[in-house]
Amino acid sequence: MSQSDNDSQPTSTAPKRRFSAKINKSVLTSLLVLLAMVSWLLSGVLSENGQDREAATPIAEQTQAKNLFTVVVQPLEAKPYLNTVTIQARSEADKIVTLAAETNGVISSLPVKKGSAVQKGQNICAIDVGARAAQLEEANAMRAMRRIEFDAARRLHEKGHVSKSQLAAAQAAYDSSDAAVTARQVALDYTQIKAPFDGILDKLPLKEGDFISIGQPCGTVIDKDPLLIVGHIAENQIKMIRVGATGKAKLATGENVTGVIRYIAETPNMATRTFRVELEVSNKDLSLRDGVSAELKLETGDVLATRIPQGILTLNDDGKLGVRVIDQGRVAFRPVTIISDNMNGVLITGLRARENVIVAGGEFTRDGRQVDFEFVSAPAPRAPVVSDNSADTTEVR
Repeated sequence: MSQSDNDSQPTSTAPKRRFSAKINKSVLTSLLVLLAMVSWLLSGVLSENGQDREAATPIAEQTQAKNLFTVVVQPLEAKPYLNTVTIQARSEADKIVTLAAETNGVISSLPVKKGSAVQKGQNICAIDVGARAAQLEEANAMRAMRRIEFDAARRLHEKGHVSKSQLAAAQAAYDSSDAAVTARQVALDYTQIKAPFDGILDKLPLKEGDFISIGQPCGTVIDKDPLLIVGHIAENQIKMIRVGATGKAKLATGENVTGVIRYIAETPNMATRTFRVELEVSNKDLSLRDGVSAELKLETGDVLATRIPQGILTLNDDGKLGVRVIDQGRVAFRPVTIISDNMNGVLITGLRARENVIVAGGEFTRDGRQVDFEFVSAPAPRAPVVSDNSADTTEVR
């Protein structure tokens, strides 16, 4: 064998070794993959047999959990408030009397000027007495004569000279004359039309020299202390008020007054189905006027209510008014009733004692949806707003 043949033999066996090494690596990789698959399958079987396998989460829920909508909530608490009912009303004098003539005659004098204060028993209109004074004197003279006759008949009857019937006739004549005097006196008194109580002479339609007939008005006297604030409350609110409760009224003339309910009608106005309510207000200085329009607020007792920010009220699919809250991490709708609405917010009933109310983002959610939420602190207390549209409720401290 030549030297060239010996040198060529190792060169032919090297590729075979490299090929064999590649096959061994492939087999090893395949075995590893197979082992991993078997381990995975066995782990699934064991987990299923051991009842440790977790239920698969739907893809929609997984997506929702990763992309929860965030809303802003404010923790709010219900507090007791003094509730009121507001109605339109007007002021009314406690007593208004029109003084009418009870006899005919000519007005001889008007001693009190219209608009002046009068005292009980003070003469308002004087009618010319005419012959009434003379008729009274005649009646007095006749009574005096009948009295003498009756006394004489009684003495004679005691002595037996006058019968019992004659004595009775004399007494009847005397009684008749006495009644005539009374009638003449009343007729004379009718010529003086007097004030029945302390008050103000509000109207005086006659002048001196005018003829006045029976029943014709001479003047009107009003008593404004106390003054009444009179309104009419709806039948669905009548049970909310009671006699003795406090009320407040703002008159169209600018005065603010406080009083007590003294009367609630038992029967309604059949045309409007409303009940008359009277609030009695002190008016010692007579500065408050009769017949002025007023806004009357009547206390109806304490109510547990929550004050919420304006603008978060919404409607559900059924058209009910309410607010959205967070209940156990999900959006919930709470139907509410508005008690009052003013610059300080909306006072409502219907929420629980403590609620996490959605104040931002609620319009982009729906009932039952799970959401993320972040809290916002309650706004710092601010000074009360002085306004004509003041709150209908006052917090009970």
